[in-house]
Amino acid sequence: MTVDGTSAGREGRMPLPDARRAHPSRFWDYALGGRDNVHADRDLLQEAEQIMPDLKVLTREQRLFVDRAVEFWVGEAGVRQILDIGGGMPTDIYDNVHEVAHRIAPETRVVYVDKNPVAVAHMAALQADGEYTVALEGDVREPDTVLFNDAVRATLDFTMPVGVLLSGILHFLTDDEDPAGIVARVHEAVVPGSYLAVNHISSDVDPRVPAVIDVFGQASDPLIDRGRAELERILDGWTPVEPGLVPVSQWRPASEVQNACDAYGAVLRRT
Repeated sequence: MTVDGTSAGREGRMPLPDARRAHPSRFWDYALGGRDNVHADRDLLQEAEQIMPDLKVLTREQRLFVDRAVEFWVGEAGVRQILDIGGGMPTDIYDNVHEVAHRIAPETRVVYVDKNPVAVAHMAALQADGEYTVALEGDVREPDTVLFNDAVRATLDFTMPVGVLLSGILHFLTDDEDPAGIVARVHEAVVPGSYLAVNHISSDVDPRVPAVIDVFGQASDPLIDRGRAELERILDGWTPVEPGLVPVSQWRPASEVQNACDAYGAVLRRT
């Protein structure tokens, strides 16, 4: 159930995911060691692991990139508001975004938005407190219904900087769904000093990606492979924070050891 009992997207509730097909939020939950998944998700992971035996490690690297981005926002940049669009299932294996933020600044406000009602219900029931952490339904494909949602605006002050997470979401958007336009709409909605963080799979980073994408064709939301130049076009208008658009394990790593990864990551600032 959402905080205000309404959907941030289409009228009425978002449809429940089909349990007969793998679903992104459940699949990534399983890949990260979670329990909120079904046989279809587990079967898909096992098939993908035939191509990428280290898939769980690669998924973990994307998760850790998000943690480092949030730590930078809250710890170094002083951001106290985060909008996580497409946040997926909460996890008890890794700290969730609000837990990472609250370790540094407990007053940080976090809004989670996802089109999977099950993910929203889990977050609302288990971790959202209705004040500093809120969960609601919405679809990044309809950015205005998220960015201008009453519950979002009641929790976050858009006259102040906001950190917007699009973690592992742009690679589910086809070119026809205009990911560049969605990113530009976020840019228009936030004030200077706000931030964006994205991670996106790419065969530039791991040449096995196209083969895995073929496997993911069975899922409810197929994956899209994009190269560096295409991602730079999508992120146009934002100013990259050093080291820029790099493989996720190379974005301000916690140690000199940089694990393999299959995705680009970037943290960007609205100037």
